[in-house]
Amino acid sequence: MQLLQKVFQGLLLMIIMAGMTATLEAKEVKLKIVAPWEAAGRVYKVGPQLLQFLGTFQGIMYIEDGKGELDAAAFVCPATQELNAANGQTIAHGRCMVSESGGNTVYAEFTCKGDMDGCEGKFKLTGGEGPFKGIKGSSDLVIRSSLGAVAINLESGAVVHAAEGLAVWPNLTYRLPSK
Repeated sequence: MQLLQKVFQGLLLMIIMAGMTATLEAKEVKLKIVAPWEAAGRVYKVGPQLLQFLGTFQGIMYIEDGKGELDAAAFVCPATQELNAANGQTIAHGRCMVSESGGNTVYAEFTCKGDMDGCEGKFKLTGGEGPFKGIKGSSDLVIRSSLGAVAINLESGAVVHAAEGLAVWPNLTYRLPSK
C-alpha cells in the first residue's frame, strides 16, 4: 500500500510540474508581414565603382491577415547599404525600431545581399519595451527596391528622398517571455 501511495504521489507531482511547465512556456506567434517603405539619406562615392547609402528606411507594417499587435506598426531603420556599380551587387545592414499603435516598441536588426533591384537576408528581433520586453524571434527578409537605380545616377554626397520599395517578412516567428 505504501509503495502504491508513493507511486501515486510521484505521478501527481509529475502532472503538476508538467502543468506548471506548460504555463511557463511562451506562446510562439507566426506572421507574414508586408510593408511599403521610403528611404531618405545620402549617397557617397567610396570607390571607383562603389557607392554607399547612409540613411533611414521607414514605413508601415501590415500583417497578412490584419490581426495582431504589429499590424499597422510604424518602423524606422537607420541603415547603410553598399552598391557596387561594376557588378550590380548590394549589401545592407541596419537596425530598426518598430512602434505599434499603443506606443510599445520592438527592436530589430537586419542584413541582406542582392542586386540593384533588392536583396534577401535575415531580420532578427533584439528586444522590446512594454509587453514586448524580452521578445525573441526572426524571419527571412525580402526587400524590393528602387534605391539602386536611383543611387547609380547621383553624385557623391547627393541627397536621396525618392527611393521607395517593399519589404516582406514571409515567416516572422517570435516568442514573448511568460509572465
